[in-house]
Amino acid sequence: MIDITQIFKDRALFSTTRLNELRKRIADLPEVKDFPNLTIFGTGSYARQEAGEYSDIDVFFLCKGGPQDLDEPHTRELRLFGKLIEVVDAMGFPRFSNDCQYLTILHTDDIVRHLGSPNDDKMNYFTARMLLLLESKCLYGDTTYNEITQAIVSSYFKDYPDHTQTFQPIFILNDICRFWKTLLLNYEHKRNTSSETPEIKTKQKVKNFKLKFSRMTTCFATIAALGSYSVPVTERQVIEQTCLTPHERLKTISGRVPGATQAVNEVLERYAWFLEKTGLPTEKLQDHFSDKQKRTEMFDVANAYGDSMFKLLQILDTARASGIKPGLLRYLVI
Repeated sequence: MIDITQIFKDRALFSTTRLNELRKRIADLPEVKDFPNLTIFGTGSYARQEAGEYSDIDVFFLCKGGPQDLDEPHTRELRLFGKLIEVVDAMGFPRFSNDCQYLTILHTDDIVRHLGSPNDDKMNYFTARMLLLLESKCLYGDTTYNEITQAIVSSYFKDYPDHTQTFQPIFILNDICRFWKTLLLNYEHKRNTSSETPEIKTKQKVKNFKLKFSRMTTCFATIAALGSYSVPVTERQVIEQTCLTPHERLKTISGRVPGATQAVNEVLERYAWFLEKTGLPTEKLQDHFSDKQKRTEMFDVANAYGDSMFKLLQILDTARASGIKPGLLRYLVI
């Protein structure tokens, strides 16, 4: 029997300890002072408070305003990124992905202005915005981090004044669904453009497995939590959820929809199994996907996990926690 509470507790302690050390080292860098309105936040397993010994760290940089507000912004970026790479190496984290491709400073003026536009995807605004809201932990610039979060959440509530008694956060729910579909499409693109060596195939299967658990949970734990509120749903409620990890969001659902408690517990129990399995060394985890029988067993559990999450959404839909018709699933599908 898996001790769910202990697994989440151990992972949270490990994640918090490492992130606190990283926060301290970043704060000591003089280069961050070159950006008066900068926030740096981590995403991925560390931000979800479920990292293990072999987890990497993903980092994003946001500045309030626009790039025109700084002199020599690119030079400042290079100096900061160079120091941050040294910090990450010194702490023993895996190297940043794709040869540091995503080390860039984004600006909130651009993120809000291009929300939903072609540049939203092209300039990485979409990913940064979604990860900020769905799974982030501030590493530097707490005040700026909170102000940017508020500004981005507010961009989804422009219609609220006209629907103060019946507002549902359809805009942000649609954006989260779009993010999930984009993750699936990105996976297929990488799979179809990769060399077909056994080693690469195995790595792709591991990524697919993680996609079915961690990324799916990041999106749908948030959708479920927001869908469990009665109308009107407010900016404050959305921001409260952004402050929680995905599994913490799931736990809040039972308080609003008691009939969903069993379904929530089932989701958490299966997710704890996932954390246990992905805590293995990389080589051992990949061995599970090299063996056909073990691989089938792993994906059977992953598919069952997806069924559990969908069951939760169905319960929330039936409960009509929002108090109006139609229910949650209607807006997720059409």
